Amino acid sequence: MRRNLEITSLLLLGLLVCLPWAVHSNNNSANSATNVDITPFRHRITTLESKYGALDHRLAEKFLSLGLAYRVNGELYQAISALRQALHISRINKGLHHLMHVPIVDLILDSHTKLSDWAAVERQHRYRYWIHRREVDKNSDDFIDAAIEFAAWETQAYDLDTGVPAFRQLRDAQAALVTVEETISAKNGTADPRMIRVLNLKAMANLNLATHVNNTEVDPVTGGPVSGETIADVISRRNLIIECFVNGKQALEQVVNISKLADQPIQHGLALANLADWELVFDRPRYSTRNYRRAYELLQSAGLSKEELAVEFEKPRRMSRFTVQRRTPEEEEMSNSDAAYVTASFKVTLTGHARNVKVVEVKPVNNSRIVRRTRAALRVARFRPRINDQGPVEAPSTIRYIFPDETI
Repeated sequence: MRRNLEITSLLLLGLLVCLPWAVHSNNNSANSATNVDITPFRHRITTLESKYGALDHRLAEKFLSLGLAYRVNGELYQAISALRQALHISRINKGLHHLMHVPIVDLILDSHTKLSDWAAVERQHRYRYWIHRREVDKNSDDFIDAAIEFAAWETQAYDLDTGVPAFRQLRDAQAALVTVEETISAKNGTADPRMIRVLNLKAMANLNLATHVNNTEVDPVTGGPVSGETIADVISRRNLIIECFVNGKQALEQVVNISKLADQPIQHGLALANLADWELVFDRPRYSTRNYRRAYELLQSAGLSKEELAVEFEKPRRMSRFTVQRRTPEEEEMSNSDAAYVTASFKVTLTGHARNVKVVEVKPVNNSRIVRRTRAALRVARFRPRINDQGPVEAPSTIRYIFPDETI
């Protein structure tokens, strides 16, 4: 199966390489360096359709080429239409879940992402994962990579308008990660370095699920809407949050152990800082302070300079992901000129809460809805405070919330 997927990728690469030649051959205008003339692509499709019918297997490649040409031109809606036709013909000739579909699905997915069509992106991610579940051995690296990609999307997209309930997205992410964790452990043991990303992602999925269940009125068992909460619902909600806390903590503790066994002091220190973040979010400040101090001391002992420690700990940081990769000075949340956003300033307390919130900038200026969404998000958000060798300290911070689902 892996060989088939590699061949498919090579075929797609060949089409991508050929596109610049199509630009050179078919365009004589001043814009020939950036625009592809789609007329020859359309002509080839029409010729094949007239000779062999609208579902001939050769048309899949032609529609794929047409879709790539539209993407080069920046015409994403037309590209999606052509790529969907390529996928349709490929499915008719190869079956619903053949690995040959994956490169086309990836292109459709990327095009929808550029258009911020999150419901369409969600459908393509689910279809892509379904293909791998049907076609690929669950012990293979291909399946592991596909499951991680699916889980990563579901974990980060649960608060976007995908058309799928957030509860289901996060539960599906958990299930995919459990499968990956069991597979890697059975093959290579729990100390496999690949487990670090899986475990960090598992912790993030559990954190997002606990936050979602705590801050929204959903059934803690099914994730569906509720009209009124019973004592049983309150107990189920509390138990689910405790379950998320335990699962996430165990995952981050395992990352701490893996990095320690691998004799990676910097990664070990960063993993301890992640564990401290976790304990702070779940209102265990005594434990988080202890681990923040240990993390700071470990990184200092590992040879990080004051400037490098400042990059990691000087500025308060939103707990949006867990990683053992070093931060860079440029790793700041950048604005997106095509998206609505709100910039807010506030003070981060010792327990990671945002206080004294002030709105600094809004785009567009008259959009009060995204201001309300920002204030609501900051009321429940938790941040890593500024850290020094004594532990957390209060500090001012600024954040920019970007709203890709809002129009300018």
